[in-house]
Amino acid sequence: MPATIENAFLNIAGRKTQLVHGGNGPPLLYLHSAGGETEWMPFFEQLAEKWHVYIPAHPGFSLSEGLETIDDMQDLVWHTLDLMDELKLERVPVVGFSLGAWLGAELAIHRPERVSKLAMIAAAGIHVPGAPVAELFIDDLDELTELLFYDTKSPGVALGMPTSMEDSRILLWIRAREATARIAWNPYLHNPRLRQHLHRIQCPTLVIWGRHDKLIPLAHGECYAKEIPGAKLEVIEECGHMAPFEKCEELVAKLDRFLN
Repeated sequence: MPATIENAFLNIAGRKTQLVHGGNGPPLLYLHSAGGETEWMPFFEQLAEKWHVYIPAHPGFSLSEGLETIDDMQDLVWHTLDLMDELKLERVPVVGFSLGAWLGAELAIHRPERVSKLAMIAAAGIHVPGAPVAELFIDDLDELTELLFYDTKSPGVALGMPTSMEDSRILLWIRAREATARIAWNPYLHNPRLRQHLHRIQCPTLVIWGRHDKLIPLAHGECYAKEIPGAKLEVIEECGHMAPFEKCEELVAKLDRFLN
């Protein structure tokens, strides 16, 4: 049966924080990407068949506030740990996508006792020589679609991003870009010190990547899998950066095998 979905606002260290959650089973924390995907969608519905999925909006994304108190990824890590304390999420599996996967890795390094398993989907966060991250902050939506998706005619495109400037989601999309820029503009979408600390991640880790990711090349996934002890890399064929939208069922199947 479909999950019962709840929407709430929490006060996290003085920041009004939006939370969507629902599902059947033990808790799972989902950390969203720079796109700010916090509305309930098929990907969450499928995860919620076995998990109670918590989807907080980072400060400045969706309807969450407090971005002015967040200067970088480290601040976002502490905010997320405060949120986990508020929700009494002591030791839980974490699934992160892109920006959120970078955040998940930082959480597992700073507080390894809080993350039971880590799934990283198309993670930002590291610099890989010879495999630069593409320019995310572009205004042309058609060009952005080409960058993010393998199949620009996929139904996932309309689900995953605004398709025109008249789209009702465009203001939240712009707000998400501004929040991403504050957190990850300089250095661009990475922490220069993260790679040297990846060996500190001790929980079981699954790295998932689209074979045709043009935003963050597959070489980044290979690097994460190499540097994190025991991590496994799984590649989704005919998939770009937006796996939760473009290859939802295949992605959930991989997560299901890993998490359960």
